Amino acid sequence: MKIKILVMVALCAGILFGNHGLAQEDRPVSESVSVLSSFFQTKAKEVGDLQREADALQERLKSQEAGFKAVMDTARDRLQTLDVMARMVKTNPYDMRVALAEATYLHLSLTKDSEPLMALVKEVGAMGVTVGSLQEDLERKWAAGQDRIVREDVQLIRKDVTEVAKKIKELQVSVEKLQAQTTEIQTRTAEWITAFQTQLPLIWKAEFLDAKEFRLLPTRGDDISKDLVDWLTNLKALFSSQYASATQEHGDWIGMLVLFWLPFVFVGFAAYRFLKGVFENAHAGGRLASAFGILWLSLALSLLAAFLAGLVKQTSLLLVATHVLMLMGVQALAWVFRNVRGTLQKKSLQPLLPLVFLSTSVSVLDLLRLPHWLEHLSWVGLVVLSSLFFGMIQPKLRYERLIRRAHPYVMAILVAVAVLGWGNLAILASTLWGVVALALQLGIGATSVVRVLFEKLDKTGFKALVADLAVTFLTLLVWLVVLLGIMAWISINLGTNVVYEKLSTMELNWGDFSFNFLRLGVVILLFQVVRSLAMAWKTVLDSEHLRWKNIDHGAAASLQRIGIYCLWLLYALVSLNLLGISLTSFAVIAGGLSVGIGFGMQTIISNFISGLILLFDRAIQPGDVIEVNGVWAKVMSVNIRNTEVQTFENAKIFLPNSTLIANQVTNWTHRNDVRIRRDVAVGVAYGSDVQLVKQLLLEAVTEHPAVLSAPAPWVIFSNFGVNSLDFIARFWVRHVDLSASAPSEIREAIDAKFRENGIEIPFPQMDLHVRSGEGFVRIKRED
Repeated sequence: MKIKILVMVALCAGILFGNHGLAQEDRPVSESVSVLSSFFQTKAKEVGDLQREADALQERLKSQEAGFKAVMDTARDRLQTLDVMARMVKTNPYDMRVALAEATYLHLSLTKDSEPLMALVKEVGAMGVTVGSLQEDLERKWAAGQDRIVREDVQLIRKDVTEVAKKIKELQVSVEKLQAQTTEIQTRTAEWITAFQTQLPLIWKAEFLDAKEFRLLPTRGDDISKDLVDWLTNLKALFSSQYASATQEHGDWIGMLVLFWLPFVFVGFAAYRFLKGVFENAHAGGRLASAFGILWLSLALSLLAAFLAGLVKQTSLLLVATHVLMLMGVQALAWVFRNVRGTLQKKSLQPLLPLVFLSTSVSVLDLLRLPHWLEHLSWVGLVVLSSLFFGMIQPKLRYERLIRRAHPYVMAILVAVAVLGWGNLAILASTLWGVVALALQLGIGATSVVRVLFEKLDKTGFKALVADLAVTFLTLLVWLVVLLGIMAWISINLGTNVVYEKLSTMELNWGDFSFNFLRLGVVILLFQVVRSLAMAWKTVLDSEHLRWKNIDHGAAASLQRIGIYCLWLLYALVSLNLLGISLTSFAVIAGGLSVGIGFGMQTIISNFISGLILLFDRAIQPGDVIEVNGVWAKVMSVNIRNTEVQTFENAKIFLPNSTLIANQVTNWTHRNDVRIRRDVAVGVAYGSDVQLVKQLLLEAVTEHPAVLSAPAPWVIFSNFGVNSLDFIARFWVRHVDLSASAPSEIREAIDAKFRENGIEIPFPQMDLHVRSGEGFVRIKRED
């Protein structure tokens, strides 16, 4: 019985301890199951999200695929047209310019239209990377040797991921196929653009520089009526194709209107409202001319911006329209700007309207593509009409008078060039002549507006410095815009940047000297910058509010000269470096000419070194009163070669600096000490009260406002003279400018006090004693 009880107890204990151990073992199992469950849930959610995204991308592709294919079809048609044009325009620069514009527009428009496709390609590629990463993660879990249930769950998720990857792969194949088609068309278009850009400068060179017969009449045997009929047919076809090309893009025109023209118009009229108070009168055109000028110019600029952005196709018709609108806007605003100071006192038309007429007419003439003899005849007629038009105008302003005088000579030169065989070059130059003249007029007018605007502002203290710098840099900006505008006009009309590239890379080599036109432009730009900095430096040192308080006027003048010389010396060194001029050549030249400089330029070098000594030593400064060889004068400026002084007789004397260094010079106001001691000598009759005389003299001196109290004035009994008791009143005058007037007024006061006190100022007298002797003196009295 006892044995049975022990067995039962052992069994119960075993069961209890076994359950406890089982509980201890089940805890990590349940934790691992929880981690796997969370992993499976996360991956299942990721797979579901990828599935939905893949379905969405597939729907996007289906909805946009038709549009992409339509874009591809249109691009292929344009590319075929471009292939045909390329074979037909090998010798005609005007048609090749149109073909280049067509190719550029095709490339820009295709790039813009393919942006959604490129975005879709990026999204599909990113999703493919995500699916690949998920597959690798699941593959690692599969290979980790989990139990059967876990492997089955992983297998189910892998199956779903495989389906998503298959969809992504199909999407990638579809979008890559579309992308390959787009890339192929863009590559071919880029090849044509490169070919046109390479060939066009050569064709323009042949068009302008190859001598051809300049005919004003048809040759014998030509069928004039047939030529005119063919011309009308070609012209009709040209206009029809360009009109159809322009009307097919209504969306682009609306976008151009909203994105480009309206902002330009807003900026233009805002500037007009800001500047209308600057103009003294409206006799150069008035508000109507300003409004039309703003509208025309803004429309031309918006067309150019649309061309560059690829929103509107650049055709010959739109190019001529842009040219006409640009010239009309420029001439209106330029003439308004030119009269900003109110020089004209009555209504007057733009004096350069003949150039507007000539330039716009020649542009239309190029567009019409008349037979050569008729084009030449029409051009000569336009030249004659513009010259006659100029003859009826009498400009009041200088620049316009200069253009009016130069126009007949320029036209005569162009006609001579045309007769020599370069007719196409002469026709282009006649248009460019009008563009350059109007651009320069606009630049001069805008510069005047800038100056008048800042003249009306408050220019005190620091504002004066800012105003001077602003005027200089705005003027520089105006002329930079004018220059870039002329270059842009040439590039747009030729369809190539060959002129700019030639000018920027053209070099003239002569030994070690290398001259580059682009560097010349940089040198001119630096000249204006250094000039503005020199003016700013001068303004700072001239103003008592801007310069340092411990710098007096003389020191400021010396620093002014030294700073300006250093600026220009630095500019000269930088300019020589930019122009490719080696300084070693100057060293060789200086060595070779050292003997000649030593003898022939000895005086100049001496004055130069003396000027540097005066500037740094500051013994003589502007504003000082000096005495040289008995001549009193005021120093006006210390230059590098001479010193300019002005005498009190208002005579200007230019003293060589070596004279001031080598000879004795009295500086009465050195270191801003403008005091000067003066003496007034007075003689009184013998018998006068000496103490009273000294008292009266001292009173007359001390009562004068120009006499300083310290050092105190005093009176000296200097001598017993022949006819008088001599006194000297010695005193200090507060400023050297009063050195003549103060003693004169003190003498008047002394005379008045002596009269009041009965003191006599004697005059020279002589006693004559007559002795008797051998001779005699007869005195005859006559009534």
